Amino acid sequence: MEPQKRVVDVAIISDVHLGTYGCNATDLLRFLKSIKPKKLILNGDIIDIWQFSKRYWPSSHMQIVKHITGLLSKGTEVIYIAGNHDEMLRKFVGFKLGKFSIQNKVVLQLDGKKMWIFHGD
Repeated sequence: MEPQKRVVDVAIISDVHLGTYGCNATDLLRFLKSIKPKKLILNGDIIDIWQFSKRYWPSSHMQIVKHITGLLSKGTEVIYIAGNHDEMLRKFVGFKLGKFSIQNKVVLQLDGKKMWIFHGD
């Protein structure tokens, strides 16, 4: 039986830097497995294209990608905001596939207040 997950309206992660030695993928995966977000915002530098090496992509990094795609398949909306280390994704702003989209910024209405989310590089 799967452990109880904490339901959250919005989870925001940034500066994960998958594909680099300094990435804390194991800790991030543990966190992601503990929550059930309605919306997940990937706020830039999720994959570090600047330092990316095809020779370094451990299974823990792939597990992050698999978990996020699993969240998508279970109905979580996933928004990717490109940062400076993954800026090449900015040319795909506006792309949408199911509940996945790539955007420059997100403005959320939470508890009657607006929240503006952007990478800020």
